[in-house]
Amino acid sequence: MSERKMAEREIGSHFVSVAGTELAYTVEGVGTPLLIVGSSIYYPRTFSQGLRRSCSLVCADLPHFVRLDSKFIHTSINFDTYAMCIEAIRLAAGLERVAVVGHSHHGNVALEYAKRFPQNVSHVVLICSPPVNIAQTVHAAEQYWALHASEERREALEMRRSSLVDKDQLESLSPADAYVRQYVADAPLYWNDPNYDASWLWDGMAFDMEAIRAFRDLYQEYELNWDAESLIAPVLIVMGEHDYAVPHTLWNRVLPSLENVAFRVFSKSGHTPQLEQPEEFDHLILDWITANNRLPLA
Repeated sequence: MSERKMAEREIGSHFVSVAGTELAYTVEGVGTPLLIVGSSIYYPRTFSQGLRRSCSLVCADLPHFVRLDSKFIHTSINFDTYAMCIEAIRLAAGLERVAVVGHSHHGNVALEYAKRFPQNVSHVVLICSPPVNIAQTVHAAEQYWALHASEERREALEMRRSSLVDKDQLESLSPADAYVRQYVADAPLYWNDPNYDASWLWDGMAFDMEAIRAFRDLYQEYELNWDAESLIAPVLIVMGEHDYAVPHTLWNRVLPSLENVAFRVFSKSGHTPQLEQPEEFDHLILDWITANNRLPLA
């Protein structure tokens, strides 16, 4: 089946039952398929319409970013479960070998999937993903902020945090709403524009904070474990110069030991380069896939 025919047939929203819950995935655009893992609501908003003219974007839920059934077992959240979810969606979407894309910690999930199903992955794209555990990431972020954050950015963070609703009001919100409110207030840590309002990205999102915590717990003792035998696909790592949550400097010690990797830092981006510098991002990913297209895509 050609990419164009596959994309035309599958355009829209779809669902698959896996790992004790129902996961959605959306298909938009025509061309080279990109399987973007994490959320079928949040992530389609971060990629440009221009990219959809060259790629079929398959944006897939993972269990921590959906409304879970009360019977869902949160201890089942691990990289094996996530790999099973991604594989089920790949099959349901009719994809063969596919480029797998993950943003932030979802990039680590994409990488772990590629290691478990190497025969099904042609390329891996990590966007602002850390190569280390949470404690190391936080420590590096604090150092990067101290060295590189402008006075304007520091003042913006202080002002935004002080204007956040008071503690009693924050506690009156649902845990998920409080999580989003805090993320939006911390814009100077995440965006090139320190006053960017990211609230629109979260509209319509329903998720379980216990599942979010279980997801984050995977990174308490996370190790990259990158080797050529388990990871055969080429990897593109995209970072933002003004990402003060997951600084690009985290990769400095890791990169020299990695093979088959391209690394790029976007100078006018924070934690979401595909949204902040869409034209540059689109050119980069399309050119890189073309240059590394030795494995057939679905």
